[in-house]
Amino acid sequence: MSVRPVPLPAYRGHPHVANADLLARIRLLTEQVDYALAEIALRRAAYWRACEDEADWQWAPGGVEGLRRPQVAESLALLLGAVGRLRLWAQELHWLHEQARLRGAPDHHVR
Repeated sequence: MSVRPVPLPAYRGHPHVANADLLARIRLLTEQVDYALAEIALRRAAYWRACEDEADWQWAPGGVEGLRRPQVAESLALLLGAVGRLRLWAQELHWLHEQARLRGAPDHHVR
């Protein structure tokens, strides 16, 4: 799937949203992205552990055939779910940064 950058319209849906609220949401999403990255690291380690635990099986660990093993398939599904959450939060965070920039909100790149 190919994704092209799309110009974002200015935030006009709720003009009563204050810059402080926008910046608070940016800070919250920044934390969510950090947690998602940590979750991905842990889920990836769990996936490889499941692959190694099944290494005595006839197929190589990490191969497509390993997905027939429930523990390997489940750990990969959890990893992909974490990646999906990261993607959504990162998209929203990017959009909010653009809105803050368009508004001229001070310190919109707060970490």
